[in-house]
Amino acid sequence: MAGPPGAGFCSRLAFWRARPADGSPVLAGTRVGTWDGPLAVVDSRATVWPLGDGDGNGCQVEWWIGADDRWYAPGVEAAVRQVRPGTAPVLETRMRVSGGDIVATTWAAQADGSAGPAVVVELSNETPVPVAVAVTVQAAAGGRIRRLAVDGRRLMADGATAVVVDRDPGRFSLVDAGGDLWAEVTGGRAVEQAPDPVRCRIGAAAGALVVPLPHRTALRFAVPAGDLVDNPSAVLPAVERVVAGWASRLEVAATVDVPEGADAHRALVDLLLAEPSASVVVELARWGFGKEAAQRLQSGWTGSGAGRLRAAAALWDLTRDPALFTRALVGAPLADGLDGIIRAGGDGPEARRAVGVLAGLFEVLGDYTAAADAASLGEMTSPVEDAPLAVDTGPAAELRMLADRLVCRTTDGLDLLVDLPDAWLGQPVEVRGLATPVGRLGFAVRWHGERPALLWELEAHPFPGPEVGPVVLRVPGLDRAFSSTGATGEALLAAPAGRIPPRTSIPAEGGSFT
Repeated sequence: MAGPPGAGFCSRLAFWRARPADGSPVLAGTRVGTWDGPLAVVDSRATVWPLGDGDGNGCQVEWWIGADDRWYAPGVEAAVRQVRPGTAPVLETRMRVSGGDIVATTWAAQADGSAGPAVVVELSNETPVPVAVAVTVQAAAGGRIRRLAVDGRRLMADGATAVVVDRDPGRFSLVDAGGDLWAEVTGGRAVEQAPDPVRCRIGAAAGALVVPLPHRTALRFAVPAGDLVDNPSAVLPAVERVVAGWASRLEVAATVDVPEGADAHRALVDLLLAEPSASVVVELARWGFGKEAAQRLQSGWTGSGAGRLRAAAALWDLTRDPALFTRALVGAPLADGLDGIIRAGGDGPEARRAVGVLAGLFEVLGDYTAAADAASLGEMTSPVEDAPLAVDTGPAAELRMLADRLVCRTTDGLDLLVDLPDAWLGQPVEVRGLATPVGRLGFAVRWHGERPALLWELEAHPFPGPEVGPVVLRVPGLDRAFSSTGATGEALLAAPAGRIPPRTSIPAEGGSFT
């Protein structure tokens, strides 16, 4: 056993407990990564599970604390608490030890130079006494480490950098399948000189770098995706810079301010780090990330051909931006592969609807024969339905539910706030930049006593769809008698029938929506 009593069992249970029907592993925890994609899953006990290439040589990286009374491991201690302080994929995990907390802040960042991205863990000692930190590397469930070696401040697993610390270790421990890493470290048998590499035919090698950590100080270690050689504290940015970077990149996203405080941007961050799927593509497009949606259609696709076809149609339907299909975002332009996407999508009613939607894209691209063929296929089915593309319980489902509450497509336009909760009565609502099949939508609701005031702005797509006539906006959740075909406007609606806002309603605000 390469861990504290029970720790290996608990960690592997977390790894194995969620597996889809195809048998591929799904880790329980929070994905951390950079804008370019996910690097690892961090579980509720701060264990880092790197997301490798799936070839079975995965590892897990943990940290143990040697205090003045005993050794502590987050995997088995009761006093472990984890929070995500903000929108960015940054986690703070606290473990109570004798006299105070050890705080692990975990994030991912791009290193300076050519070292590539890495997951960073910063351990702060908030106790009044010095402690020892053992940064450990073990094989993940289903993974293998056949050779483990010390290279200065690094542990090398099968020739790749598994972890690197920001200072020279004081002690080292390497074991094979016959050894017990926990017993070696906590029993004081870690050695002061770097040991020779260990080899394990069954892939159960494990090791630790033991580093002193004085009180009121911090250390960093990194779990790199590449070959990080430099000091992680010198080449990887601080967490404040990473948080600011995510906030900057999210400035282009649609925004929502509703009474229940739904954090759409946090869900968007999780969506950007999720595995590519049809629902991920659709929600990225809906919430302002058309380029990222197109990229996911091109690279790393593991879903069905039918789902990919419907996602491509939804991307066009929500953006009407031909550049997303003609610009080479990943390799060749997406338009070059549309024929294959359509062929792999099957011949069912949903596929025919999707091809019909793409008729407008073919027309914009100048392929009028394909446009006519696609339109004829679309005419053989009922109008395309704005329905979920797949069962999804992740961030895509969360964003889909929020969008459905805010706006719903109709045969002649859009319905706003169809399902208005009682908790929203008398409270302001504001939406900006949400993509719809007829354009990017923004609207706000302000209250004048019991009567809501609606402000709206609809920016039409540059290449309109086949809709005939003006777009009709309605607000059935507030005033069923109201409708408008104006692209922008303001209107004082009737009080919601049979529903009285609470007397604590926020007073009407001045100014316009724009």
